[in-house]
Amino acid sequence: MLRIFSQKTTEQVSDEALLAQYVSEGSARHLGLLYERYMGMVYGVCLKILKDPGKAEDAVMGIYEELTVKVKDHKIEAFRGWLYVLSRNYCLMEYRKHNRKPTYYQAPENMEKFDAIEEAFEFELPQKSLPVQECIDKLNEIQKKCVLWFYYEDKSYKDIADTLKEELGKVRSYIQNGKRNLRLCLERS
Repeated sequence: MLRIFSQKTTEQVSDEALLAQYVSEGSARHLGLLYERYMGMVYGVCLKILKDPGKAEDAVMGIYEELTVKVKDHKIEAFRGWLYVLSRNYCLMEYRKHNRKPTYYQAPENMEKFDAIEEAFEFELPQKSLPVQECIDKLNEIQKKCVLWFYYEDKSYKDIADTLKEELGKVRSYIQNGKRNLRLCLERS
């Protein structure tokens, strides 16, 4: 195995040799030389996903830090392809982390209404009209509670989830399904 690489020969040394050298000795120099070969590719992947040169540069450095740990934990047969996948996954996680929607969403008062049931709720608060009340009564118990709490008592998804001791996603589903069932019921009335 090659132990010392001169300036001239580093370009001729294979990815596998540099990788093996890093894994066996833990020398950051070898991994740095290897990463330098593909830094342009990594930056391109990051820029394409993050769409911001500053964030892409930060991601290139973050990927290197992650690389120092993950290289030792994985059996890598084709470094370039493996690095591409690692870079893409890292950037996708960064993108999702910074573009995540809050889970404690509560509908703002002046939100534009998109379907008939929300318009009915807006115009019929605090009283419920007879057709709306009849349709609410036809909902299953959990949907009825969630819809009433969300629209009539202005509780957030999180508040409802805590009250019911349910997952947030299930509460969203109950409200969405309840709205759909109410809309269908109102359309039949």
